[in-house]
Amino acid sequence: MLNFLLIILIVVCILQAIAFITLYERHTLSISQNRLGPTKVSFMGVLQAFMDGVKLLKKEQVVPIHSSLLMFLLIPGISFMVMLVEWFVFPYFYFFLTFEFSLMFFLCLVGFSVYGTLISGVVSKSKYPVLGSIRASSQSVSFEIAFSLYLFCVIFHLNKFSFSNYYNFGLLIIFIPFLLMMLAELNRAPFDFSEGESELVSGFNVEYSSVAFVLLFLSEYGTLIFFSVLFSCLFLNFSVLGIFLVFSILILIRSSYPRYRYDFMMNFFWFKLLPISIIFLFYFLSILI
Repeated sequence: MLNFLLIILIVVCILQAIAFITLYERHTLSISQNRLGPTKVSFMGVLQAFMDGVKLLKKEQVVPIHSSLLMFLLIPGISFMVMLVEWFVFPYFYFFLTFEFSLMFFLCLVGFSVYGTLISGVVSKSKYPVLGSIRASSQSVSFEIAFSLYLFCVIFHLNKFSFSNYYNFGLLIIFIPFLLMMLAELNRAPFDFSEGESELVSGFNVEYSSVAFVLLFLSEYGTLIFFSVLFSCLFLNFSVLGIFLVFSILILIRSSYPRYRYDFMMNFFWFKLLPISIIFLFYFLSILI
């Protein structure tokens, strides 16, 4: 019973973190663009994220006429559950659930999380979501292989399949490539092609509203916070300051750089980052041997 309550507590903390993280992102973007952020709802807009959530939940859920109601509403829920399960690969928040192969389990979850984006667009049975899903699938294929190889570099460096919270100075050579991989995995600018508003009309989630859209939004930002924690765990001794710095870097990149061109992105991942990841893989493997 206590373990179940601890799991519920972790889920509640993740949801609260998402609310305040979105508020922090909006304030940071407003400062970087020299404009006002959310300031009207309570003190300094503290309750803005909660009010936005209530507004979304009150909206009507419209299901496309040719779409399956079950699949249309089930896929966002699966994406949300995958995001929550990802958090349990960290054995440092609790002692009731630990396992030895957490890095390999995380690698499997990363590969599985892409299907939420793909299938949510396909089951909408609409033109723009399908286009967004096709672009997202092409993007995911182009970086998932390289991202997996970088994770294998981490496994070879740590010489085990679970996370370790110390300063991994030997991993600093993959700091920048791993950051770029993380941006692509999160569909964040400048690699936000699955939600390219100007050419895709919001991409794969254009048909979603109300609860289904809330679940997609929570899964997206929950994964964003998770990868910030992951980055801090691998490089910065699991420090809270490191988590804050990584998340701030992701926001500043979004506010500073325009969207990359799609063919340039494919070329960059296939012909630059993938060969570099293979070189790093052999380097870490040679050190291990």
